[in-house]
Amino acid sequence: MAACTGGEIIGPRADLAQVPDGGVPPDLSPVDDAGMPIPPPSRYPAGVLHSPMSPAVVSHLSSVLTASTGQKDVFAKVGDSITVDPNFLDCYAGTDVMLDTDAAIEPTRTWFNQTAVSATNTSFNRTSLSATIGWSAGAAIAGSPTPIQQEVSAINPAFAVVMFGTNDTSMTGFWTFEKNLRGVVDQLLGLGVVPLLSTIPPRGDSATMNALVPEMNAIIRAVAQYRQIPYMDYWQTLTGLPQYGLAGDGIHPQVYSGPHGCWLTPPALQYGCNQRNRVTLESLDRARRFLLAQATPEKAPPSLTGAGTFSDPRQIDVLPFVDDGDTTQSTSMQANVYNCATQDESGPEIVYTLTLTAATTVRARVYTDTGVDVDLQWLTQPDATHCTSRNDKTLEVVAQPGTYFISVDTFVSAGVPKPGGYRLTVVAVP
Repeated sequence: MAACTGGEIIGPRADLAQVPDGGVPPDLSPVDDAGMPIPPPSRYPAGVLHSPMSPAVVSHLSSVLTASTGQKDVFAKVGDSITVDPNFLDCYAGTDVMLDTDAAIEPTRTWFNQTAVSATNTSFNRTSLSATIGWSAGAAIAGSPTPIQQEVSAINPAFAVVMFGTNDTSMTGFWTFEKNLRGVVDQLLGLGVVPLLSTIPPRGDSATMNALVPEMNAIIRAVAQYRQIPYMDYWQTLTGLPQYGLAGDGIHPQVYSGPHGCWLTPPALQYGCNQRNRVTLESLDRARRFLLAQATPEKAPPSLTGAGTFSDPRQIDVLPFVDDGDTTQSTSMQANVYNCATQDESGPEIVYTLTLTAATTVRARVYTDTGVDVDLQWLTQPDATHCTSRNDKTLEVVAQPGTYFISVDTFVSAGVPKPGGYRLTVVAVP
Protein backbone atom coordinates (compact mmCIF):
# COMPACT_ATOMS: atom_id res chain seq x y z
CA MET A 1 0.00 0.00 0.00
CA ALA A 2 1.24 3.47 -0.85
CA ALA A 3 2.08 6.24 1.60
CA CYS A 4 -0.04 9.28 2.48
CA THR A 5 -0.31 11.91 -0.24
CA GLY A 6 -0.93 15.57 -0.66
CA GLY A 7 -9.13 19.13 9.28
CA GLU A 8 -11.15 20.05 13.69
CA ILE A 9 -11.64 16.87 15.60
CA ILE A 10 -14.96 15.22 14.81
CA GLY A 11 -16.74 13.58 17.73
CA PRO A 12 -16.40 13.98 21.51
CA ARG A 13 -13.18 15.36 22.93
CA ALA A 14 -14.14 15.77 26.58
CA ASP A 15 -12.97 12.18 26.94
CA LEU A 16 -9.37 13.39 26.90
CA ALA A 17 -9.85 14.09 30.60
CA GLN A 18 -12.00 11.12 31.51
CA VAL A 19 -13.51 8.08 29.91
CA PRO A 20 -14.20 4.56 30.68
CA ASP A 21 -15.22 -1.70 32.53
CA GLY A 22 -15.01 -5.21 31.38
CA GLY A 23 -14.14 -8.70 32.57
CA VAL A 24 -10.88 -9.46 34.31
CA PRO A 25 -7.90 -9.81 31.91
CA PRO A 26 -5.61 -12.59 33.04
CA ASP A 27 -2.68 -10.22 33.62
CA LEU A 28 -4.46 -8.36 36.45
CA SER A 29 -4.49 -9.76 40.00
CA PRO A 30 -6.92 -9.03 42.83
CA VAL A 31 -4.09 -7.59 44.93
CA ASP A 32 -0.73 -6.08 44.08
CA ASP A 33 2.68 -7.19 45.38
CA ALA A 34 2.14 -5.19 48.54
CA GLY A 35 -1.19 -6.88 49.16
CA MET A 36 -3.19 -3.76 48.26
CA PRO A 37 -6.46 -4.24 46.37
CA ILE A 38 -6.35 -3.60 42.65
CA PRO A 39 -9.41 -1.77 41.32
CA PRO A 40 -11.69 -3.68 38.94
CA PRO A 41 -10.61 -3.42 35.30
CA SER A 42 -12.06 -0.65 33.18
CA ARG A 43 -14.55 -0.95 30.40
CA TYR A 44 -13.70 0.74 27.09
CA PRO A 45 -17.08 2.03 25.89
CA ALA A 46 -18.06 3.01 22.36
CA GLY A 47 -17.67 6.62 21.30
CA VAL A 48 -14.66 7.67 23.37
CA LEU A 49 -11.55 8.98 21.65
CA HIS A 50 -9.10 7.66 24.24
CA SER A 51 -9.58 4.79 26.67
CA PRO A 52 -9.57 5.60 30.38
CA MET A 53 -6.41 5.96 32.38
CA SER A 54 -8.36 4.63 35.35
CA PRO A 55 -6.78 3.40 38.61
CA ALA A 56 -6.85 -0.19 37.33
CA VAL A 57 -5.26 0.67 33.98
CA VAL A 58 -2.60 2.90 35.54
CA SER A 59 -1.78 0.23 38.15
CA HIS A 60 -1.47 -2.46 35.50
CA LEU A 61 0.62 -0.43 33.05
CA SER A 62 2.82 1.00 35.79
CA SER A 63 3.69 -2.54 36.82
CA VAL A 64 4.67 -3.29 33.21
CA LEU A 65 6.95 -0.25 33.11
CA THR A 66 8.43 -0.93 36.55
CA ALA A 67 9.59 -4.34 35.35
CA SER A 68 10.73 -2.98 31.98
CA THR A 69 14.27 -2.01 31.01
CA GLY A 70 12.91 0.04 28.10
CA GLN A 71 13.80 3.69 27.66
CA LYS A 72 10.84 5.68 28.94
CA ASP A 73 11.24 8.38 26.28
CA VAL A 74 11.40 5.99 23.34
CA PHE A 75 8.57 4.36 21.39
CA ALA A 76 8.45 1.95 18.46
CA LYS A 77 6.19 2.10 15.43
CA VAL A 78 4.33 -1.12 14.57
CA GLY A 79 2.05 -1.39 11.54
CA ASP A 80 1.53 -1.38 7.80
CA SER A 81 1.98 1.25 5.08
CA ILE A 82 -0.15 3.81 6.93
CA THR A 83 2.51 3.63 9.66
CA VAL A 84 5.46 3.44 7.26
CA ASP A 85 4.32 6.70 5.64
CA PRO A 86 6.97 9.42 6.32
CA ASN A 87 4.16 11.90 6.99
CA PHE A 88 3.20 9.88 10.08
CA LEU A 89 4.95 11.45 13.10
CA ASP A 90 8.26 12.13 11.30
CA CYS A 91 7.67 15.89 11.27
CA TYR A 92 7.49 16.01 15.07
CA ALA A 93 11.26 15.44 15.02
CA GLY A 94 11.76 18.74 13.19
CA THR A 95 10.56 22.33 13.34
CA ASP A 96 7.61 22.29 10.93
CA VAL A 97 5.17 21.90 13.81
CA MET A 98 2.07 23.97 14.54
CA LEU A 99 0.19 22.57 17.54
CA ASP A 100 -2.32 25.44 17.63
CA THR A 101 -4.88 24.70 20.40
CA ASP A 102 -2.95 21.52 21.31
CA ALA A 103 0.08 23.46 22.54
CA ALA A 104 -0.30 21.88 25.99
CA ILE A 105 1.09 18.61 24.64
CA GLU A 106 4.35 20.18 23.46
CA PRO A 107 6.20 18.78 26.55
CA THR A 108 5.34 15.30 25.31
CA ARG A 109 6.74 16.02 21.85
CA THR A 110 9.90 17.32 23.53
CA TRP A 111 10.05 14.28 25.83
CA PHE A 112 9.95 11.71 23.03
CA ASN A 113 12.25 13.80 20.85
CA GLN A 114 15.15 13.98 23.29
CA THR A 115 16.71 10.53 22.83
CA ALA A 116 18.34 9.46 19.57
CA VAL A 117 17.59 5.89 18.55
CA SER A 118 20.09 6.07 15.69
CA ALA A 119 22.71 8.53 14.52
CA THR A 120 20.15 11.02 13.17
CA ASN A 121 16.74 9.83 14.31
CA THR A 122 14.45 9.90 17.33
CA SER A 123 11.39 7.73 17.81
CA PHE A 124 9.36 10.10 15.66
CA ASN A 125 11.33 9.75 12.43
CA ARG A 126 13.01 6.35 12.77
CA THR A 127 12.43 3.80 10.00
CA SER A 128 10.96 0.94 12.00
CA LEU A 129 11.82 -2.74 11.56
CA SER A 130 8.29 -3.57 12.72
CA ALA A 131 6.35 -1.57 10.12
CA THR A 132 6.22 -2.61 6.47
CA ILE A 133 4.02 -1.86 3.44
CA GLY A 134 1.34 -4.51 2.89
CA TRP A 135 1.62 -6.13 6.30
CA SER A 136 -1.21 -7.81 8.17
CA ALA A 137 -1.00 -8.21 11.94
CA GLY A 138 0.49 -11.70 11.72
CA ALA A 139 3.57 -10.45 9.85
CA ALA A 140 4.83 -8.52 12.88
CA ILE A 141 5.04 -11.69 14.99
CA ALA A 142 6.29 -14.08 12.30
CA GLY A 143 9.77 -15.59 12.23
CA SER A 144 12.48 -15.82 14.84
CA PRO A 145 13.35 -13.25 15.91
CA THR A 146 10.10 -11.56 14.96
CA PRO A 147 10.11 -8.02 13.51
CA ILE A 148 8.80 -6.74 16.85
CA GLN A 149 11.63 -8.46 18.71
CA GLN A 150 14.14 -7.01 16.25
CA GLU A 151 12.83 -3.45 16.68
CA VAL A 152 12.67 -3.70 20.46
CA SER A 153 16.22 -5.05 20.51
CA ALA A 154 17.39 -2.21 18.26
CA ILE A 155 15.92 0.78 20.15
CA ASN A 156 14.84 -0.55 23.60
CA PRO A 157 11.50 1.31 23.77
CA ALA A 158 9.06 1.45 26.67
CA PHE A 159 6.10 2.18 24.38
CA ALA A 160 4.85 1.18 20.92
CA VAL A 161 2.30 2.83 18.64
CA VAL A 162 0.36 0.00 16.95
CA MET A 163 -2.13 -0.01 14.09
CA PHE A 164 -3.15 -3.06 12.04
CA GLY A 165 -6.34 -4.11 10.32
CA THR A 166 -6.60 -2.43 6.93
CA ASN A 167 -4.85 -5.34 5.19
CA ASP A 168 -6.63 -7.88 7.44
CA THR A 169 -10.15 -6.74 6.51
CA SER A 170 -12.25 -9.47 4.93
CA MET A 171 -15.46 -11.30 5.78
CA THR A 172 -13.51 -14.43 6.74
CA GLY A 173 -10.51 -12.80 8.38
CA PHE A 174 -11.93 -11.64 11.71
CA TRP A 175 -10.78 -14.56 13.88
CA THR A 176 -7.27 -14.63 12.42
CA PHE A 177 -6.98 -10.88 12.94
CA GLU A 178 -8.14 -11.04 16.56
CA LYS A 179 -5.71 -13.86 17.35
CA ASN A 180 -2.79 -12.11 15.63
CA LEU A 181 -3.55 -8.73 17.18
CA ARG A 182 -3.57 -10.36 20.61
CA GLY A 183 -0.25 -11.92 19.65
CA VAL A 184 1.19 -8.51 18.78
CA VAL A 185 -0.03 -7.00 22.05
CA ASP A 186 1.15 -9.93 24.17
CA GLN A 187 4.57 -10.02 22.55
CA LEU A 188 5.07 -6.33 23.27
CA LEU A 189 3.86 -6.66 26.87
CA GLY A 190 6.12 -9.66 27.33
CA LEU A 191 9.06 -7.51 26.23
CA GLY A 192 8.14 -4.79 28.74
CA VAL A 193 6.64 -2.49 26.09
CA VAL A 194 3.28 -0.76 26.57
CA PRO A 195 1.29 -0.87 23.29
CA LEU A 196 -0.84 2.14 22.31
CA LEU A 197 -3.49 0.54 20.09
CA SER A 198 -5.25 2.46 17.30
CA THR A 199 -8.36 1.79 15.27
CA ILE A 200 -8.09 1.82 11.49
CA PRO A 201 -9.51 4.46 9.13
CA PRO A 202 -12.63 4.06 7.01
CA ARG A 203 -12.35 2.59 3.52
CA GLY A 204 -13.28 5.00 0.75
CA ASP A 205 -12.34 2.55 -2.00
CA SER A 206 -15.05 -0.04 -1.38
CA ALA A 207 -18.46 0.15 0.28
CA THR A 208 -18.19 -3.57 1.05
CA MET A 209 -14.87 -3.17 2.83
CA ASN A 210 -16.00 0.00 4.59
CA ALA A 211 -19.00 -1.87 6.02
CA LEU A 212 -16.57 -4.29 7.71
CA VAL A 213 -14.38 -1.61 9.30
CA PRO A 214 -16.61 -1.08 12.38
CA GLU A 215 -16.27 -4.79 13.18
CA MET A 216 -12.51 -4.66 12.75
CA ASN A 217 -12.39 -1.67 15.06
CA ALA A 218 -14.62 -3.46 17.57
CA ILE A 219 -12.00 -6.23 17.68
CA ILE A 220 -9.28 -3.65 18.31
CA ARG A 221 -11.27 -2.11 21.16
CA ALA A 222 -12.06 -5.56 22.61
CA VAL A 223 -8.38 -6.58 22.62
CA ALA A 224 -7.36 -3.27 24.19
CA GLN A 225 -9.97 -3.67 26.91
CA TYR A 226 -9.03 -7.33 27.47
CA ARG A 227 -5.39 -6.40 28.06
CA GLN A 228 -6.18 -3.00 29.66
CA ILE A 229 -3.82 -1.09 27.37
CA PRO A 230 -4.22 2.42 25.86
CA TYR A 231 -6.63 2.66 22.95
CA MET A 232 -7.24 5.55 20.55
CA ASP A 233 -10.17 5.72 18.13
CA TYR A 234 -8.52 7.23 15.06
CA TRP A 235 -11.53 6.16 12.94
CA GLN A 236 -13.75 8.53 14.91
CA THR A 237 -11.70 11.57 13.92
CA LEU A 238 -12.20 10.86 10.19
CA THR A 239 -15.88 9.97 9.82
CA GLY A 240 -17.06 13.57 9.42
CA LEU A 241 -14.29 14.74 7.09
CA PRO A 242 -14.61 15.18 3.32
CA GLN A 243 -13.76 11.79 1.74
CA TYR A 244 -12.86 10.65 5.28
CA GLY A 245 -9.66 12.70 5.04
CA LEU A 246 -8.25 10.05 2.70
CA ALA A 247 -6.16 10.28 -0.45
CA GLY A 248 -7.50 9.48 -3.90
CA ASP A 249 -7.05 5.73 -3.44
CA GLY A 250 -9.65 5.81 -0.64
CA ILE A 251 -7.34 3.83 1.66
CA HIS A 252 -4.44 6.00 2.80
CA PRO A 253 -4.75 9.20 4.84
CA GLN A 254 -4.10 12.46 3.01
CA VAL A 255 -1.63 15.02 4.37
CA TYR A 256 -2.17 18.78 4.47
CA SER A 257 -0.45 20.55 1.56
CA GLY A 258 3.24 21.29 1.92
CA PRO A 259 3.29 18.61 3.19
CA HIS A 260 2.61 19.89 6.69
CA GLY A 261 1.68 16.72 8.56
CA CYS A 262 2.33 18.21 12.00
CA TRP A 263 0.14 21.26 11.57
CA LEU A 264 -2.85 20.85 13.86
CA THR A 265 -4.73 23.94 12.73
CA PRO A 266 -8.43 23.66 11.75
CA PRO A 267 -7.70 23.64 7.97
CA ALA A 268 -4.95 21.03 8.39
CA LEU A 269 -7.19 18.80 10.52
CA GLN A 270 -9.43 18.25 7.52
CA TYR A 271 -6.74 15.73 6.44
CA GLY A 272 -6.33 12.20 7.69
CA CYS A 273 -2.55 12.24 8.26
CA ASN A 274 -2.81 15.34 10.41
CA GLN A 275 -5.62 13.81 12.43
CA ARG A 276 -3.54 10.68 13.06
CA ASN A 277 -0.54 12.75 14.10
CA ARG A 278 -2.78 14.63 16.52
CA VAL A 279 -4.52 11.63 18.11
CA THR A 280 -1.23 9.71 18.38
CA LEU A 281 0.58 12.57 20.11
CA GLU A 282 -2.41 12.85 22.44
CA SER A 283 -2.10 9.14 23.25
CA LEU A 284 1.64 9.47 23.91
CA ASP A 285 0.88 12.50 26.08
CA ARG A 286 -1.61 10.52 28.15
CA ALA A 287 0.91 7.71 28.57
CA ARG A 288 3.62 10.13 29.69
CA ARG A 289 1.40 12.07 32.10
CA PHE A 290 -0.39 9.16 33.78
CA LEU A 291 2.36 6.53 33.75
CA LEU A 292 5.52 8.58 34.10
CA ALA A 293 4.49 11.93 35.61
CA GLN A 294 2.06 10.39 38.13
CA ALA A 295 -0.99 12.42 37.10
CA THR A 296 -4.09 11.51 39.12
CA PRO A 297 -5.84 8.59 37.39
CA GLU A 298 -9.14 9.24 35.66
CA LYS A 299 -12.43 8.06 37.02
CA ALA A 300 -13.40 4.70 35.54
CA PRO A 301 -16.74 4.60 33.77
CA PRO A 302 -19.58 2.43 35.08
CA SER A 303 -19.28 -1.30 34.58
CA LEU A 304 -21.88 -3.18 32.59
CA THR A 305 -25.22 -3.59 34.33
CA GLY A 306 -26.22 -7.19 35.05
CA ALA A 307 -24.67 -10.35 36.44
CA GLY A 308 -24.78 -12.29 33.17
CA THR A 309 -27.54 -14.74 34.12
CA PHE A 310 -30.88 -15.34 32.42
CA SER A 311 -32.64 -13.54 35.27
CA ASP A 312 -30.08 -10.70 35.36
CA PRO A 313 -28.34 -10.46 31.96
CA ARG A 314 -25.53 -8.08 31.10
CA GLN A 315 -26.94 -5.01 29.38
CA ILE A 316 -25.73 -4.20 25.86
CA ASP A 317 -26.03 -0.44 26.15
CA VAL A 318 -24.98 0.72 22.68
CA LEU A 319 -23.76 -0.68 19.36
CA PRO A 320 -21.02 -1.36 18.45
CA PHE A 321 -20.56 -3.27 21.71
CA VAL A 322 -17.60 -5.22 23.05
CA ASP A 323 -17.06 -7.25 26.19
CA ASP A 324 -14.59 -9.77 27.49
CA GLY A 325 -15.75 -12.54 29.76
CA ASP A 326 -14.84 -15.93 31.15
CA THR A 327 -17.41 -18.69 31.52
CA THR A 328 -15.29 -20.33 34.24
CA GLN A 329 -16.30 -17.35 36.37
CA SER A 330 -20.02 -17.89 35.74
CA THR A 331 -22.23 -19.71 38.24
CA SER A 332 -25.13 -19.89 35.77
CA MET A 333 -25.77 -23.26 34.09
CA GLN A 334 -29.47 -22.93 33.44
CA ALA A 335 -29.49 -23.91 29.75
CA ASN A 336 -28.34 -27.38 28.70
CA VAL A 337 -29.89 -27.77 25.24
CA TYR A 338 -31.57 -24.97 23.27
CA ASN A 339 -34.70 -25.60 21.23
CA CYS A 340 -32.96 -24.25 18.07
CA ALA A 341 -30.19 -26.90 18.10
CA THR A 342 -29.14 -30.27 19.52
CA GLN A 343 -25.64 -29.44 20.80
CA ASP A 344 -24.79 -30.06 24.44
CA GLU A 345 -24.46 -26.60 26.02
CA SER A 346 -24.62 -27.78 29.64
CA GLY A 347 -21.51 -25.84 30.64
CA PRO A 348 -21.70 -22.39 32.27
CA GLU A 349 -23.16 -19.49 30.27
CA ILE A 350 -23.02 -15.69 30.32
CA VAL A 351 -26.16 -13.95 29.06
CA TYR A 352 -26.57 -10.51 27.48
CA THR A 353 -29.66 -8.50 26.60
CA LEU A 354 -30.15 -6.00 23.78
CA THR A 355 -33.10 -3.67 23.21
CA LEU A 356 -33.66 -2.39 19.67
CA THR A 357 -35.83 0.62 18.87
CA ALA A 358 -35.78 0.05 15.10
CA ALA A 359 -35.45 -2.89 12.73
CA THR A 360 -31.74 -3.80 12.75
CA THR A 361 -29.46 -6.42 11.27
CA VAL A 362 -27.31 -7.48 14.21
CA ARG A 363 -24.06 -9.42 13.91
CA ALA A 364 -22.43 -10.97 16.97
CA ARG A 365 -19.05 -12.69 16.96
CA VAL A 366 -17.16 -14.47 19.71
CA TYR A 367 -13.38 -14.93 19.91
CA THR A 368 -11.98 -17.45 22.36
CA ASP A 369 -8.80 -18.33 24.20
CA THR A 370 -6.99 -21.51 23.17
CA GLY A 371 -8.89 -24.64 24.18
CA VAL A 372 -12.12 -22.76 24.88
CA ASP A 373 -15.36 -23.57 23.03
CA VAL A 374 -18.33 -21.30 23.64
CA ASP A 375 -21.29 -20.90 21.31
CA LEU A 376 -23.76 -18.10 20.56
CA GLN A 377 -27.52 -18.37 20.89
CA TRP A 378 -30.07 -15.66 19.96
CA LEU A 379 -33.20 -15.69 22.10
CA THR A 380 -36.51 -13.82 22.09
CA GLN A 381 -37.09 -14.62 25.78
CA PRO A 382 -34.59 -15.31 28.59
CA ASP A 383 -34.72 -19.10 28.49
CA ALA A 384 -33.51 -21.97 26.29
CA THR A 385 -36.96 -22.65 24.82
CA HIS A 386 -37.02 -19.34 22.93
CA CYS A 387 -33.88 -19.71 20.82
CA THR A 388 -34.24 -18.73 17.16
CA SER A 389 -30.63 -18.94 15.98
CA ARG A 390 -27.39 -20.60 17.07
CA ASN A 391 -23.78 -20.75 15.83
CA ASP A 392 -20.37 -21.48 17.26
CA LYS A 393 -18.72 -18.19 16.16
CA THR A 394 -21.10 -15.82 14.37
CA LEU A 395 -24.75 -14.88 14.56
CA GLU A 396 -26.37 -12.53 12.04
CA VAL A 397 -30.02 -11.77 12.75
CA VAL A 398 -32.51 -9.38 11.19
CA ALA A 399 -34.43 -8.21 14.24
CA GLN A 400 -37.50 -6.06 14.67
CA PRO A 401 -37.83 -3.54 17.51
CA GLY A 402 -37.90 -5.32 20.86
CA THR A 403 -35.75 -6.90 23.54
CA TYR A 404 -33.53 -9.89 22.78
CA PHE A 405 -30.98 -12.07 24.54
CA ILE A 406 -27.59 -13.47 23.51
CA SER A 407 -26.27 -16.46 25.43
CA VAL A 408 -22.55 -17.20 25.33
CA ASP A 409 -22.72 -20.82 26.44
CA THR A 410 -20.03 -23.42 27.05
CA PHE A 411 -20.03 -26.36 24.66
CA VAL A 412 -19.61 -29.83 26.16
CA SER A 413 -17.74 -32.38 24.03
CA ALA A 414 -17.88 -36.08 24.98
CA GLY A 415 -18.95 -35.07 28.46
CA VAL A 416 -16.12 -32.55 28.87
CA PRO A 417 -17.05 -28.84 29.10
CA LYS A 418 -14.72 -26.31 27.47
CA PRO A 419 -15.23 -23.07 29.41
CA GLY A 420 -12.89 -20.09 29.48
CA GLY A 421 -12.11 -16.61 28.25
CA TYR A 422 -13.69 -14.91 25.26
CA ARG A 423 -14.17 -11.54 23.56
CA LEU A 424 -17.65 -10.66 22.26
CA THR A 425 -18.43 -8.04 19.60
CA VAL A 426 -21.95 -7.01 18.60
CA VAL A 427 -22.49 -4.55 15.73
CA ALA A 428 -25.32 -3.19 13.62
CA VAL A 429 -24.73 -4.25 10.02
CA PRO A 430 -25.14 -1.35 7.54
